[in-house]
Amino acid sequence: MKLSIKLIITLVISFAYTYSYSQEKNCKKSFLIAQYNVENLFDTIDNPHKNDNDFLPKGRKQWTSERYWNKQEKIAKVISNIDSKHFPDLISLVEIEDIVVLQDLVKENSIAKVKYKIIHHEGPDARGIDCALLYNPKSFKLINTHFYQVKMKDNNYFKTREILYAKGRIKSKDDIHIFVNHWPSRRGGEKKSAPKRNLAASVLKHAVDSIFKDDPQAKIIILGDFNDETNNESIKNILGATADKNRKEPFLFDMATLQDLKGEGSYYYWRTKEWNMIDQMIISSGLLNATSGLQTINEDMNIFNENWIMHKDKNGNMSPAKTYGKGYYGGYSDHLPIYQYFYYKCK
Repeated sequence: MKLSIKLIITLVISFAYTYSYSQEKNCKKSFLIAQYNVENLFDTIDNPHKNDNDFLPKGRKQWTSERYWNKQEKIAKVISNIDSKHFPDLISLVEIEDIVVLQDLVKENSIAKVKYKIIHHEGPDARGIDCALLYNPKSFKLINTHFYQVKMKDNNYFKTREILYAKGRIKSKDDIHIFVNHWPSRRGGEKKSAPKRNLAASVLKHAVDSIFKDDPQAKIIILGDFNDETNNESIKNILGATADKNRKEPFLFDMATLQDLKGEGSYYYWRTKEWNMIDQMIISSGLLNATSGLQTINEDMNIFNENWIMHKDKNGNMSPAKTYGKGYYGGYSDHLPIYQYFYYKCK
C-alpha cells in the first residue's frame, strides 16, 4: 500500500514538472526572486551591542579579514550563477550581521554591475543577526518598508529576528508585497521551540490578512528560513499556507511542497542525515491565479544545488559546503538558495 501511495505521489509530481515545462517554453523569464541563508555573515569588527565575539580575528572561530572576504566572494558567486544571463531582481538574505556586510557584498565584482539597493534594519535578535532584501532598482521601484517585531507578552528576554516587509512596483505596473522571514530555531527541541515559530507565523498572518483585506487579489511573495517544514503547524495551520488550490480566495500557496514530498530540502541535518525543506517560497492566490500582470506558471520553486556548492563526504553523501563545522571549512553556507521565475505575460 505504501509503495502505491509513493508511486502515485511521484507520478503526480512528474506530471506537474512536465506541465510546467510545457508552459514555460512559451514564456519569457521576466522577474527572478531568490532566497539565501548565508550562514552567519559577520564582519570582523567588534560591536559591543552584539554577541559577535566568536566572529572576530581572535575569537573562537578566528574570523579574519581573509576569511570574511573569501565568504563574500563566494556568496556573490552563488548569486551571479543562479542565472548567469539574468541576475536576481530580488534577493532575500538571512543571517547577516549589519548594513556593513551588505554594502561590501553588493560591491563584489561578480554582482557589482547590478548596483543592488539594500533594505535592512538593525533588529533586536539576541545573536545579532538580521534579515535583508537586495533589489535591482531598474526592475523594482521601492514604495515603502516595515519591520514587524515578534514579541512574547510574558517574556521580555525573548528577542528574535524581525519580519521584513517591502512593497514595490515592477515593470508590469504591478505592486508586489515581499516578506522576508527568519523564524526562531529549533534549539531545545522541535516541540519545545514550536510556540516561538507559531508566534512568528501569527505575526506574519496578521500582516498578510491586512493586505488581503484591502486587496484580495494582492500579489504577495513570502520568503525565508522558517525553521519549519511545509507540514508543520506554523506554516500549514497558523499561516495557512498549503499546496491546496481548491480554496476560496484569497489564500497562500506553498511552492516548497513538491520538494518536501520528494524528500528534498535546502538544509541537510547531519544528526539525522536528512534533508529539511525549511527555506520556502510562499505566494498569494493573486499570483498563482493571475491572468494578467505578474504571474507564475510553475507550482514549485527551484533549489540551487550545483555540484560546486556542495560537499561530498566519504560515503558519497552530498550536503551544502558550509563555512564552519567542527572547524573552518571555507565553504559557502550550510543552506542552499531557493529561487523562482515570475512572468509579466505568456503567449
